[in-house]
Amino acid sequence: MANPEYQETLDTLDKLSVCLYRTGISVFSLALIGLATTLSGLVPIDWLPITLLVTCVATAMSAANLHVYNKLVRTIIVWAAWIGILLMLSDGQQSHIWLSLGFLFITFSGIALKESFCFKVMGLKLVPLLLASTVLLLWLDLTLYAAILMMVASLIIGYLSYQKWRMPLHFDIGIKANYEV
Repeated sequence: MANPEYQETLDTLDKLSVCLYRTGISVFSLALIGLATTLSGLVPIDWLPITLLVTCVATAMSAANLHVYNKLVRTIIVWAAWIGILLMLSDGQQSHIWLSLGFLFITFSGIALKESFCFKVMGLKLVPLLLASTVLLLWLDLTLYAAILMMVASLIIGYLSYQKWRMPLHFDIGIKANYEV
């Protein structure tokens, strides 16, 4: 995890990876709003395929550019994303949307916890609870309640995104020598 007191020299790839990671967080926040409004029926048009695609892209962007020192933690967070994306792609009828979203939400729960340990952003420790509860509610077919929890999680992750973009890029990298490869 990052150490904001230490300033590593960043190359172009480092800067790009931090920007893609932060963009993924921003897009995920917007995707949650899209999912919430679509699943709750607030939007008359069925935006579900598009919002699911955007959710997968946002998760892939953040997972592929995750900066976590510990190899095991990084592996769990990243693999959850890829499993969720594969499940989403293999479920053409979206009959088990709760399962694929569950894996994607594991990724963003890990990101929220990682960020809560690195930086003091209000509400981040609630995100895993909100996202896990959302999956349970989707499994129980209580989409309106799931949508409400997604909206709350979206606000917290959106606030994280706002705070992340205000930080210097080197905050996300930390000390390169500390990464387990």
